[in-house]
Amino acid sequence: MSRTFKRLIAPVLAAGTLAASPLSAENLEWTSGSPGGSWFSIVTGLSNIIMEHNPDIAIRVVPGGGRDNPTKIEGGISQMGMGIDFLAAAAMKGMDPYEQPQEKLTSMGGTWAPAEFHVIVDAEETRSLEEILSDPASRIGTSPRATSEELTLQRSLAFYDNSADAIADGGGTVITGTYSQLTAAFQDDQIDVLFGAGSVPTGIALEVETGRRDAKLLAFPEALMNYLNTEYGYGKGSIAAGSYNSLQSEESGAVPVTTLEAVILVSTDVPEETVYAMTKTLLENQEGFGNIYQVLGGFDAERAWQNQPVPLNPGAERAYRELGYMD
Repeated sequence: MSRTFKRLIAPVLAAGTLAASPLSAENLEWTSGSPGGSWFSIVTGLSNIIMEHNPDIAIRVVPGGGRDNPTKIEGGISQMGMGIDFLAAAAMKGMDPYEQPQEKLTSMGGTWAPAEFHVIVDAEETRSLEEILSDPASRIGTSPRATSEELTLQRSLAFYDNSADAIADGGGTVITGTYSQLTAAFQDDQIDVLFGAGSVPTGIALEVETGRRDAKLLAFPEALMNYLNTEYGYGKGSIAAGSYNSLQSEESGAVPVTTLEAVILVSTDVPEETVYAMTKTLLENQEGFGNIYQVLGGFDAERAWQNQPVPLNPGAERAYRELGYMD
């Protein structure tokens, strides 16, 4: 072969190799939660484990939220997403807040990141959460509209015959933003209430603890927790005593709150073999979960596949069975 011919054909071969490469790899987008929140950290850690053991799988982590992630998967924008159990079930059925069934949703299992709602106020605040949510002059900050936090705030306000519009008319404010933006607004006295959710210890609460404004956690009223549970399927739990250094006093004990259960949603467009490889990799590397985020240390593979709000993906089921977690 002549030297000239070699010079001509080499770029063609290189281009062919580059063109073929993406065809042999799986490129996925995994929509998580707000930057700085527990979901974003958890998804980043789990995706790194998957990619480390599966060089043919490339995952891009993007911000998202519990309410809109199912819609992003249905629309083909993202192929994977963190989901909330009750919202995933509503999405599959096309129930409120979804206008039509989201038919591409399957699950890789649950118990990845149970989350507790955190309502953070000034340490000198004397009002209860019921009084705050009933007050049209309240100044509240929560996550963007793509999140389950904002939806839950809407529902909580409605329970007390209040709304974001009524608050705006009454001289108060409801703002949305990233956790960092909300923390800054709280520290600068632009808002009095942070309304968020995350796995204990969640990032927004830890940021507030290191700030210049003394703060504390507020309990959810029993009536509100019962309403969210019976009407929409939220869980009921608590933030254990001593979870935070300054947000809880020694006398306060556990703080009763509404809770969520997280699942990993995956599109039916993702090949079953890919879902199998990802699930199997995660199940085989559980020992590192606690290093990603404390709450992941409580992942329970024995029940992760049970009682899923959407069908368990066949690839995930195969992994759970092969590793002895399903009969």
